[in-house]
Amino acid sequence: MKASFYFGLLLCIVVVANLILWIGLSTKDVPFDQAKALYLSYFPAFLRNATTLTLLPIGLGSLSIYLLSRSQELLDVGYRRAGQLLMSLNGVLIVWQLFSLM
Repeated sequence: MKASFYFGLLLCIVVVANLILWIGLSTKDVPFDQAKALYLSYFPAFLRNATTLTLLPIGLGSLSIYLLSRSQELLDVGYRRAGQLLMSLNGVLIVWQLFSLM
């Protein structure tokens, strides 16, 4: 069960890193189109689509929640509390990404 916790944690870190990248690039003093082009340039050609890069974190966040919920059976209270916190964070990030699709 610890493997599912750590894999869920890794997926959560990927989603948060993607969000930090977007926030960092979009707050620069450049027009939105340039910030979007710069953001897309960080990804391989097959992922350079704004919709794909919005749906991918939703899927990764959902998978992270699933894996973290499976790890709730761990005996250690620290893992359970950390898992609950990370599941909440993933839930907020999923809602944020869904809102950005609108």
